Amino acid sequence: YIGWCSGHQGDIYRVLNATTGVQMDNEQKDWVASHSCKQMVAYNEVADSFLVANFGDAYPEALQFTAWDNGKHLGEKLKIDGWATPGGRQGFTQGAIKADPWGTGYAAVWSHGERYDDPDKMFFAMINVTSDPRGISFLTPPRKVFPDSGSRTQIGSNVAALGGGRWLVAYTDSATNRINDHLRIWFEDWSIPETTRKQGTKLAILDSKGEVLGEPMAAYDLGGAFFPIEVNHLMRRPSGIGWVGLEGPNSDEVKVMQVRCTPDAAA
Repeated sequence: YIGWCSGHQGDIYRVLNATTGVQMDNEQKDWVASHSCKQMVAYNEVADSFLVANFGDAYPEALQFTAWDNGKHLGEKLKIDGWATPGGRQGFTQGAIKADPWGTGYAAVWSHGERYDDPDKMFFAMINVTSDPRGISFLTPPRKVFPDSGSRTQIGSNVAALGGGRWLVAYTDSATNRINDHLRIWFEDWSIPETTRKQGTKLAILDSKGEVLGEPMAAYDLGGAFFPIEVNHLMRRPSGIGWVGLEGPNSDEVKVMQVRCTPDAAA
């Protein structure tokens, strides 16, 4: 970074005009978290707002949510404390934020251990951004999706709206902790065993309170489908919910996968 924070690392927020590609000067901000190790962002068309998450290792040592509404940064911040060291180590793994296509809220999923040696657990939260009064708040406070999973861990999570207050989450389940370096992101090799990488993919349906509806399903049983751990985009499509994944680090094999949930599906 240059300028007043030269020699440090933080985050920047910019909005571009979708038609011209020109940066909108009235919608920008620097340095919401230090150091900003990972970021998540989503836009809600209903609310015309952005929700941004930063994983910080110093100021704060937390996962921090902030919002921009009608081009204005809302000063309020929602924070979920975790373990971190200012040298670049922190306990949160990449997750996702998705807007509710039918309302002003957002769903968020991520994984973290509350202490250094704790297994990484998947968390779910619903967040609302409002214009009048201007503010950001939890509709559903952060909660463990599988609180009784013992030493098992859930990593590489993502979420997509199903409608009717239901959300599909995809994640990788493992019998033991697998992430040693939480700063690794995207498609670096996390040394995940192949059996975990391919057969650990699970799909579950949650309600808006984060309660699991029915039983999670092993995606591998659906014709060998799996959800990539490091790069885990999950997209709503007219015919279902799909994702694209590589076989693993350094692979040149790309797979396109899709699932379809019936309107009354609870598993």
